Amino acid sequence: MAKKVMYCVCILLLMMTICSPTMRVAHASPQVKISVFNFGAVNLEASGYNTTVTNMLMNSLGAEPSYALLDRKELEAFLSLNDLQQNDNLENVVNIGTRLGLNVIVVGSVEKKGSIIAVNCKVVSIEQKRPILNTQVRSLGDAGLMGEGRKLHTRITAAISSQAMKQEEKPSMLGPVNVQKRSGNKRVHLSWENPPSMDAAGYEVFRSNAESGPYAKVAQVSRPEYLDQGLERNTTYFYKIRAFNSRGGHSDYSSVISAETALTPNPPVILRAEGHVKSIQLTWSPSPIASEDPLKLVGYKLYRAKAQDGPYKEVTNILGKDLGIGVDASTTLDKLFKVTYTDKDIADGEDYHYRLTAYNEKNLESEFSSCIKGTTIPVVGHLSAQGDIIREVRLSWTPIDSSFIRGYFIYRGTSETGDFTKIKKVDASDTGEGKQLQYTDKEGLGDKTRYYYRVTAFEEVDMETSPSVTVSAVTRGKPPVPQGLKAQSGLVKKVDITWTVSPQEEVTGYNVYWSREKVGKYELLKRLDSRTAESVTHRGGYEKLLDNTTYYYTITAFNKVDVESDLSETISATTKARPSQPFGLKGEAFKVKEVPLAWNANPEKDVTVYHVYRASDVDREFSRVEKVKGQTSYVDKDLKDGHAYRYRIQAEDKDELLSDFSEIVSLQTKPKPKKPAGLVGDFRDGKAELSWKSGSEPDISHYVVYEKRFFGLEKIDTVKTTQFSEAGPVKGKTKKYAVTAVDKDGLESEPSEEIAISGR
Repeated sequence: MAKKVMYCVCILLLMMTICSPTMRVAHASPQVKISVFNFGAVNLEASGYNTTVTNMLMNSLGAEPSYALLDRKELEAFLSLNDLQQNDNLENVVNIGTRLGLNVIVVGSVEKKGSIIAVNCKVVSIEQKRPILNTQVRSLGDAGLMGEGRKLHTRITAAISSQAMKQEEKPSMLGPVNVQKRSGNKRVHLSWENPPSMDAAGYEVFRSNAESGPYAKVAQVSRPEYLDQGLERNTTYFYKIRAFNSRGGHSDYSSVISAETALTPNPPVILRAEGHVKSIQLTWSPSPIASEDPLKLVGYKLYRAKAQDGPYKEVTNILGKDLGIGVDASTTLDKLFKVTYTDKDIADGEDYHYRLTAYNEKNLESEFSSCIKGTTIPVVGHLSAQGDIIREVRLSWTPIDSSFIRGYFIYRGTSETGDFTKIKKVDASDTGEGKQLQYTDKEGLGDKTRYYYRVTAFEEVDMETSPSVTVSAVTRGKPPVPQGLKAQSGLVKKVDITWTVSPQEEVTGYNVYWSREKVGKYELLKRLDSRTAESVTHRGGYEKLLDNTTYYYTITAFNKVDVESDLSETISATTKARPSQPFGLKGEAFKVKEVPLAWNANPEKDVTVYHVYRASDVDREFSRVEKVKGQTSYVDKDLKDGHAYRYRIQAEDKDELLSDFSEIVSLQTKPKPKKPAGLVGDFRDGKAELSWKSGSEPDISHYVVYEKRFFGLEKIDTVKTTQFSEAGPVKGKTKKYAVTAVDKDGLESEPSEEIAISGR
C-alpha cells in the first residue's frame, strides 16, 4: 500500500508540469470561475486513485491563467457552514455552483478493475444547469495514468473554452443597478432596479462576510427586493446580486454593497393618506413605544409601491430640519406629534401603498411601518360630447367624488393631437341633471365642424388633474335644401311659387330668390320667418312683372343663426302673354255721317272685348269711342260730313290684358254737295225769276230755294230744275234769294251766294 501511495505522489508531481505554456488553451477575460469536487472511489481498489486524480486536475486547471480556481479550503468551509456535500448529483452541483457564483464545476469518479483504471469525468455548466462534457479515460496500469490525465485536462479545457465562446456570442446583460439597503437590527433589506435592456425572470442574492468573498447565494427571488433576516447584530455584511432570464441566461453581478446590522429606531405610525390632484398627503407620528436605540432620531424615509406587498421604492428623505426643527431646537423629532408630507407628481386615479421608516444619526433605519394605501384623484370620467346641434356642443361628465375638487376646466381643440385651449371654468356646484355635470359650448363654433374636448378637475387654479379622454362632436351643418319647389306659369303679371314644408325642426324660415336669367345674379324676393311657410307670390315691386316673360327662382332654408342651406334646384315660370295684335281692320268710306268697321277675330279664346279708337283731323290724338263685346264689327255714327277719320283697335282678354294696337285705317264720310254756282235773277212781268248752274255731283236729286227773311233763310220751294220763279216784290221792295243742292241721300249743300231782286 505504501508503495502505491508513493507512486501516486510521484504522479502528482509529474502532473504539475503538464500545463506548460504551449499546451494551455487561450481564453478571453474575464476568468472562468471553476471548482473541482473530490472524485469518488467506486470500489475499494480505486481508493487513493480518486485523490490522485482530484489533485492532478486541481493543479493542472489552477495553472490556467484564464481560470479562477476556488480554493479547496474555502470550498470545504462553505460546504460545512451550509451543511452541503461534494458529489456528482447534478442538482446538488448546480445548487452549490449557483450559490458560490461559479461558472463550472468538475466532478467525477475513479474505478479500478484489475490493471485497468477508469476515470469518469463531468464538466457541469452552472448557468446552463447541465453537463457540457461527459467523458471517460482508461489507463492500463499506473504507468498510463499520467498520459490519460493529460488527455482529460485537454478535454476539460476544450469544453470550457467552447462554452465560453458560446457565451461571448450572446448579448452582454448588465447586472442590477441602484442597489439600496436598509440596515436594521439583525436584518438587512435590499432593493434594486433592472437595467433598461434586461428582462429578468428572477434574481439571485449573494452574501459574504468580506468584500473580497467568497460569496454564497442566500436567496433566489422573483421581485427586485429581499429581506435578509436572522443576522448577527453589529456585523457588516456584503451583498451582490445578479439577474437571470427565462432562458437560463445570467446577467453580470451588481456592484457590491455593504450593510451593518445594529439597533434602529422604532417605525413611525402612519395616521392617514388623503388623495389630492396628482398627489397624496400623508400624516404620521413617531412611534409611541420607546426605542432601545440610543442614537438620536434624525429623519424619516418614505417608501412607495404599486402593490401592497411591494416592491417599495424610496420616495423621499425627510430630515428633521426640513420640518422646522433646528439643531438646537427644544422640540426633538421624536416629540413632534404629527408630521405631514405630500407626495407630488404622481399619476391620476392610481392606488399607491406607503411605508415609512425612521432613521438615526448613523443612517440606520427602523423596520417598515404598517402599510397604508392612498388614491390620487382620478381624471374626469364618462366625458361625452353631443353634436349635430346648430353651433353648439353639449358636454357632460361624471363629477369627481372628492371634497377637495373646486371645479373643472374645459379645453377645446380643432384636432385630436393639436393644441387645446382652455375655454371655460365650471364650478363643482354647477350640477346638471342627475349626477352629471353639463356645459354647452356656444362660443365661436362653426358649421359642420368637428371639435375636440378634454376636461380636467382642479383644487387650485394651478393644481389640476391630467386631461380626461378626448371626445369630439361635429356641429350641425347647413340646413337641408328645401324640396318640391314649383312655380306656376300663365298668371297675369305674377308668379305663384310653392315648396314642401321642411320637416327639420332646425329650419326657422326660407329665403326665396329670383332672376331674369337662369345663370346670373339672383335677388332676394322674400324672407319668410316661418318653417311652415310654403308659398309666396312674385308680383314685382315698383316695376310690375312683364307679360309673357320668363322668371327664374331658387330657395334656401335658414336656421336660428341665419345659416342658409345650399340653393335648391332652379325652376322657372312665364307670365301670361297679352292678346296678339288684332289684324284685318277695314271700313267703308263715304258713308253718310258714319264709318262701318270690321276686323278678324283674335286667335285667343279668352278675348272678350275690342276697344275702338278714333282720331280726326281736328283731334290728332286717338280716343276710345267704343268697347265692342262679342263682335268683330262696329259702325261709328254721327260723324261730320266729308270728314276723314283714322281708326285702330285693341283686344282685351278676360284678365284685362291688352294687346298692341292694330294697324291704323283712314276713312272719310260722304261730303255734302257743293253749293250751287252761277245764281242769277231778274224782275220780269211782275215775277222774280232765278237760274243757276247744275251741280257737279251725279246724285243731285233737287234744289231748295230759300228767301232771306227776318229770322234768316226760309225755305220757299223745292225744284228739280235749275230755275225758279214766283211773284216778284212790289215796287220799292226787294227780296233776297239763295239756293242749295240736295243729293239722293238728303245731304244738302251750303247755300249759294245770295242774290237780291227789287220790284219795279
